[in-house]
Amino acid sequence: MKLNPFSKKSTTGYYERIKAECVEVKQQLEEAQAAADAAKADADAKAKYAFELEQRGNQHSISEPERRARLAASEAKNHADNLQRKASTLTGKFNDLRSIVEAPGKLEQHRAALIDLLRRRSSLQAEREQQVKLIAKIETRIGELEHRIAAETQSASEAMAADQGEFALPEALTKLDIELRVARTTRENLSSRVQALDSEMATLPGQIIDAERAFKHRQASVAQIELNEQLPHIYNALARASVAARIAGFRTSGEHKIEIEIPHEYLEAARAKLVAERPSA
Repeated sequence: MKLNPFSKKSTTGYYERIKAECVEVKQQLEEAQAAADAAKADADAKAKYAFELEQRGNQHSISEPERRARLAASEAKNHADNLQRKASTLTGKFNDLRSIVEAPGKLEQHRAALIDLLRRRSSLQAEREQQVKLIAKIETRIGELEHRIAAETQSASEAMAADQGEFALPEALTKLDIELRVARTTRENLSSRVQALDSEMATLPGQIIDAERAFKHRQASVAQIELNEQLPHIYNALARASVAARIAGFRTSGEHKIEIEIPHEYLEAARAKLVAERPSA
C-alpha cells in the first residue's frame, strides 16, 4: 500500500508549496555558489598578486602598490567568505526542503528494499531446509552402503581364501564402492552449499534492521507531511481555544502553543496502521 501525503482528502497544498520552494532555493543556491566560486577565484588571484609584489619589494618597507594590493586581497577574501556563508546557508535550507520532497519516493524505495530482503531471507531458509533434507537422505544411503559393502567385503574375502585359482572381485562390490564415493562427494557438496547459505543468511539480520530503521524514518517524515497538510484546517479552532483560555484566565503562558491530549484509542489505531504499512516476512 503506497502512502500519498498529498492525496485529495482536503489537502492545503503544503507538499506542493515545499516542492516549488525547493526548486526556487536550488536556483538561488546555484547562483550563490557560482558567485562564491568566482569571488574566491578573484580573491586567490589578488592574494597571489599581493604576494608577488611583496617578494619583489623592499623587505624593510611597504610600497604603495603593495599596500593597495594587500588591501584589495583582504577585501576580496572577506567578500568571498561572505558569499560562501550565504551559499552554505542556502545549502542547508535546500537539503531540508529536498529531504521533505524526497520523503514519499524514498519511503517506497525503502519499502521495496525491505521486501526484497525479507523475500531473500525466506528463499534462503527454504533452500537450506531442502539441502538439509537431502543431506539426511544421503547420509542414510551412505550408512546403508557402508553396511552392504562391509558384508560384501567379508563375503569376497571368504571367497578369495577358498578359491584355489584366480579370484575376480565381485562386480556388485565395485558398484557399491563407486556409489559410496559418489554419495560422500555429494554430501560434501551439499554441506558446502549449506555453509554458503548460512554465511549469507548471517548478513541478513543486520541488513533487515537497517532497512526497517530507514523505512520507519521515512514513514515518520511522510506522516509529518500529512500532518502539515491538515494543520491549516484546524488552526482556527486551535487559535480560538488558546486565545479564549487566555482571556478567561485559564492560562498564563503564551497563546502560540496549546497542549492537546490524544485519546488512547486514536494512538492505538495509528500504531496499528503504521505497523500494517510496514512489510513483514
